[in-house]
Amino acid sequence: MQAADPASMDLRVLNKLLDVCKSSVFLSRDMAAFLGSIMSNLDFIWSRELPTAAVDGIHFWWNPEFFMSLDPDSRNTVLRHELWHVARLHMVRQGGRDPGDWNKACDHVINNDLKKEGAYMGGFPYLMDPQYDNMAEEDIYDHLQSLPTVPFNAFGPGSGLDMFPISQADKNKIVQTVVTAIQQAKMSGAGHVPGDITEMVEQFLKPVIPWQTVLQRWFSEMLEEDYTWAKPNRRFDDVYLPGRKLEMGRLENLRWYIDVSGSITMSHATRFKSELKFVKDTFRPEKLTVVQFDTKIQRKDTWEEDDEFERLEITGRGGTSLDCVHRDMLEEKPTAAIIFSDMECSPMDARGVEDIPVLWVRLGRRGHTPSFGDVVEIDENPCATSRNSALPQRPFFGSCFS
Repeated sequence: MQAADPASMDLRVLNKLLDVCKSSVFLSRDMAAFLGSIMSNLDFIWSRELPTAAVDGIHFWWNPEFFMSLDPDSRNTVLRHELWHVARLHMVRQGGRDPGDWNKACDHVINNDLKKEGAYMGGFPYLMDPQYDNMAEEDIYDHLQSLPTVPFNAFGPGSGLDMFPISQADKNKIVQTVVTAIQQAKMSGAGHVPGDITEMVEQFLKPVIPWQTVLQRWFSEMLEEDYTWAKPNRRFDDVYLPGRKLEMGRLENLRWYIDVSGSITMSHATRFKSELKFVKDTFRPEKLTVVQFDTKIQRKDTWEEDDEFERLEITGRGGTSLDCVHRDMLEEKPTAAIIFSDMECSPMDARGVEDIPVLWVRLGRRGHTPSFGDVVEIDENPCATSRNSALPQRPFFGSCFS
């Protein structure tokens, strides 16, 4: 925790009282693991450049005088309010909406929920109109847009609005923060995560690759060319006819290689898993093997057609080499292979694997272009969007005050 002017206020006292305030989040009955994880990922800063408190999804600012003016219950409420701005991805979801009305809409949702949870809501003119109870922020925003314009002082009378768009890179970090918090809550069993938040995160992590188009082409080509000699019926023991290894457009043995080298971040890994889950659930290969590699094969996990895919533990984080992938393909001879990598390594030798359909998924247009197989390029950012790409980098200051 940093201080704007330590000389004018005892920084040790501030930080001690802040720690007490933070501890209230971990003592909550239902959201300790979820909100606690989000809070632990924020950089807390003392600053007199804003009148009260604010977040942008990466940082949390407190005005020290404002903080000291609050009683402990009020501090706890303000802290939880700002954490919910991050948890509900408000700065990510804003898009091109008017900052003032969007901030109002978000505040109504958070404060109505906090009131229902029994949080202390006294002492401030909170935005928590009961007519908006159980409404989505976007719907509240649309209603507010239809009303006469009212100046919005984000932090109380005379303070002005502090709410701005954030960079695409920060959007990605915020989504990953919430993804991690959801995982922590599920693993710990401490409380739950609101269902609408899980749905929102899934929207941002929907697969970006047109798998239906890509794999359908594979299926068509392999249905035409990939035959195996087999007995079609026990009644005809002496008759052998060519039979297709693919039936009803399903892959018999799909091998999925994931680059887990040091250049791959957890956001990238989350993107890989999102694409993997989509293909597993949608196309239901008879056998799916996920192979994690850096300079060597680090881990192999196999799912049969009816196995549920929930989570994948990522290992590795060394350098990158495709030699181990080449050897694995030579040994296993999969029906098809998908290789996720940023390609920041030497090209892979094609000898011996020319007949295996390979789809390269290159991350961020970095590294080399493979000399064989099909190549799909996906954006560096796991929740990339074209909205507001030209907007400046400025923090989102979520406020609980009208």
